[in-house]
Amino acid sequence: MKGNFIYSKIGKQISSARKKRKLSQDDLAYIADMDRTYLTRLERGRANPSVRTLYKIARKLHIKISSLLKDV
Repeated sequence: MKGNFIYSKIGKQISSARKKRKLSQDDLAYIADMDRTYLTRLERGRANPSVRTLYKIARKLHIKISSLLKDV
């Protein structure tokens, strides 16, 4: 259960950062070169993101990877 809590927190951070940049899930998925359904699963805390995936997302959102791990 603890893993799901962590994934959920990371997902909320991704979603929040994406919305601040006024990007849709489709837009972010496209520029980060990933499937939109995978991004949806990440944002809902249903997938375990790799460090590489978090790095790609953070880079495309112009934020530090540490901000995605905030409060985790």
